[in-house]
Amino acid sequence: MLGRFGRDAGSVLGVEIASDSVRIVELQRRRGRHELTAWAVEPIQRGGVDTEVQAMALRQAWHRCGSRSRRVALAVPGSQVICKVGQLPAALAESEREARLLADAERLFPFPIDDLALDFQVLGTSQQAPDMLDVLVGAARQSFLEPLLQPFEAAGLEVVVVELDGLALRRLQAVEYCRPLLQVEADSLTLHGWPDGPMPWRKAQRIEPGVGTTEFLTRVESLLEGDRPFELTAGLMVGGGAATEACVRSLARHFGFPCEQVCPQGVHAGSLPDRCSALVLPLSLALGGAQ
Repeated sequence: MLGRFGRDAGSVLGVEIASDSVRIVELQRRRGRHELTAWAVEPIQRGGVDTEVQAMALRQAWHRCGSRSRRVALAVPGSQVICKVGQLPAALAESEREARLLADAERLFPFPIDDLALDFQVLGTSQQAPDMLDVLVGAARQSFLEPLLQPFEAAGLEVVVVELDGLALRRLQAVEYCRPLLQVEADSLTLHGWPDGPMPWRKAQRIEPGVGTTEFLTRVESLLEGDRPFELTAGLMVGGGAATEACVRSLARHFGFPCEQVCPQGVHAGSLPDRCSALVLPLSLALGGAQ
């Protein structure tokens, strides 16, 4: 099962298992806007990659958040999903699109079809051929997805959506042009960008937990170096479990361009907890399925 790339899957819990915590968010749509109705951050022991350890943290987080829903939306790194843009005839019935894409999958992806979880999202009319639709097709190895799903099954939660982290995070900025987003976690840095076109851009690196400010800024510098398909002059959004206000101030002072914590567009600000930027990924996942 590979997500639905943002298609409405009904109200779901956005869930992230980070290295230091499990984070859960539930949103509901009320009077034309989204409100946060349940959330929890449950610490997880360092190095907690064991299925039962993660399942226990998931169960505790679910009980603490108070939601009755057990349906979950989960994100995977873009580096673990192969995405390609294909085309379908615009006149093709919706019920026939999936069958056509499955028939083309062997040509699109260099892996046995039986080992792939596939999904697609219609992007719109092709600029090259008005009678065709551009379609984003994603594939992930079943051998990668299965271990990710095991803690949820053990915790009694049902994963109904799996999607790319970059596609999910795009929802947090409800504007045509999205500023790059730096996701800061205790043990990793990930830079997300949304250049022209359907595909998000992503670059990540590991860091040692508890690094000092100087080393942290040096790591961010190395992440920003090299080729990237966007500029940083408009500023940087910052989110993630380690994206404190002090962290954001240090980034702005050091690099000399605007930096601010992510505040999700379209969500009632009064319903958000303090430091909601720590919940950027589960918030973006919940936005994709809130009714």
